[in-house]
Amino acid sequence: MQQRNDLLIEQQVQQNMNINPTIASISIPDDKPLSPISVVKPQQNIHIYNKDYEGKILMLKRLANYQEQDYPNGTFYGQMMNGKKHGQGLMLLQGRVCEGIWQNDRKHGYCKEIFDTGETFEGEYQNGKPQGKGVYIRNNESYDGQWVNGFKHGHGIWKMGNDFYEGEWKFGKIDGYGVYIQNNNKYTGSFRNNLKHGHGIENFSNGDVYNGQFCNGKPEGQGTYIWNNGAEYRGMFKNGVRHGKGVWSKWDPLKEGHYRYEGMFENDKKHGQGVFTWPSGNYYVGAFVNDYRHGYGDMFWKDQYYKGYWERGMQHGDGELCKNGVIKKGRFENNVLTNHRSNSMWESGESNFKLAANLNQTFSHGMSGLSQRNRYMPAIGRKPKLIMRKGDKTIILDNLIINDIPIENDPDFLTICPEPVQQKKFKPKMNCSQILKQHFSTLRK
Repeated sequence: MQQRNDLLIEQQVQQNMNINPTIASISIPDDKPLSPISVVKPQQNIHIYNKDYEGKILMLKRLANYQEQDYPNGTFYGQMMNGKKHGQGLMLLQGRVCEGIWQNDRKHGYCKEIFDTGETFEGEYQNGKPQGKGVYIRNNESYDGQWVNGFKHGHGIWKMGNDFYEGEWKFGKIDGYGVYIQNNNKYTGSFRNNLKHGHGIENFSNGDVYNGQFCNGKPEGQGTYIWNNGAEYRGMFKNGVRHGKGVWSKWDPLKEGHYRYEGMFENDKKHGQGVFTWPSGNYYVGAFVNDYRHGYGDMFWKDQYYKGYWERGMQHGDGELCKNGVIKKGRFENNVLTNHRSNSMWESGESNFKLAANLNQTFSHGMSGLSQRNRYMPAIGRKPKLIMRKGDKTIILDNLIINDIPIENDPDFLTICPEPVQQKKFKPKMNCSQILKQHFSTLRK
């Protein structure tokens, strides 16, 4: 059986060789049986002639080593050597034309190619691929610049409709320094992997300007944004929005002064500790949450001040109001003092100790990833108090200066908590153990 199959294959190959002597071999799929015989029929060569290129063909016929060679996908007219395209020539394919210089059967030198999709390329080739200077056009898109191994690489100019880019490319992508214009927005600066990346300046069509760092197409890092209404922000950005420490200001021509905020931002809003100043000179120092005064903060007017807690921009919680020299302490609700008391928790060491203990319990859960200082830190601003832990005991230290305890480096230092209580002065020569034993009788295990 095997001998019969081998004989039939040999006869079929010989017949194909007689029909087309240029075919050197055939291939037989490995995954199919030999009986019945499986033979791949060779592709037939075709001859293509286009009257539009009749004058070009007549000129080529005058050259030495001119030949016409048919291939399965088209016909070559031009110079050949040892059966290969070599020299000037014209390749007519089905819906595609290429004329230029060949070397060892590959485009090598200056060529012009028209594709069946309407795309065109005119420029330098090397080993069959664009290399060097070249112009590529497709519909309303064009590129005029440098090429390497078939990719846009080096300096080039790209256009598509009203969009424009001039600058550096790396292996087909915008990468390096360049100028990009889109919808009348202009960016000048660094790119990486087709995205704005590094330092750049962007001028928007509405008059806004951003000057600073970019990361993956968005402002990130240090930068300055100037609005067309004169407002200005200088500070940190993240993922395209204000995030981190920064300064925002805006001039008010009617009040002839600046609105100004200096402090922390989060997701493009005032969030954290900051200072806001009005054109009148009034100012607020304290905590912000989602653009509101929220938490502990001090508000100063020309003839009065308020020190205490806020909620969504309103005086809300325990506070102290001073107006015309008269000080009132108590609880505020929506900017109104509702409960005036002289012996408030601010003047009671015992109640304040309990509050501090509750804060420690509240903020010590589920925050193992934070530092010791931030683990117990309330989410909004508080007046400072130091808490220390020695062994299994928790102690509060208020308005105390102890030279022999390096607070910042002491591993027992825990956090900062609300309003300090009144404490007696301590002798500086006493060590920490003596101080704790003498002055603190309320210890929590």
